[in-house]
Amino acid sequence: MVKIPAKMRTHCPKCGKHTTMTVRQEKGGRRGSGMVAGTRRAVRNKKGSGNKGKYSKKAISQSKMASKTSQKVDLRLTCDVCKATWVRNYPRSRGVEIVKSA
Repeated sequence: MVKIPAKMRTHCPKCGKHTTMTVRQEKGGRRGSGMVAGTRRAVRNKKGSGNKGKYSKKAISQSKMASKTSQKVDLRLTCDVCKATWVRNYPRSRGVEIVKSA
């Protein structure tokens, strides 16, 4: 369990200086990036007839893949001075707890 302070002092890109930030955990399902380069390449190579190279094989089923034991965490930072908000990625961890600092 990773403990993250509810208020942290870090750089605000809008203010251009270090300010105190309010931290909260972003809800899941906001990580999708749409048509990334690999997806665009796969769509392009699947068009037409004939051999499609590495896309000719069937995909490995989810039951054969090992499931991850940790989740990637997104932190929503809000600047206390200018109220600008943005999302900061946090590395994989089993659990995240936001702790109110005394």
